[in-house]
Amino acid sequence: MPTDREEHPNMDTAFNLLTTKREQQVGYTEAQGHPHLFTDAREVRELADRYAMIRAEALTSRESLALIEKMLGDR
Repeated sequence: MPTDREEHPNMDTAFNLLTTKREQQVGYTEAQGHPHLFTDAREVRELADRYAMIRAEALTSRESLALIEKMLGDR
């Protein structure tokens, strides 16, 4: 995510999207030691939609590399 963003689609917490061996997608969050597994299809879809929005706003591979190199040079 660009560092100049004041907001982005996932400001509240981190999450993981996982796909089981049976191809079922689930979501997982953990906040202050309280884990939560999302299996409800609607809730998982909301997380998947949020992930899609994050990906759309994220830096490209080249932009990410340039940012990392810049940050390493600033040390």
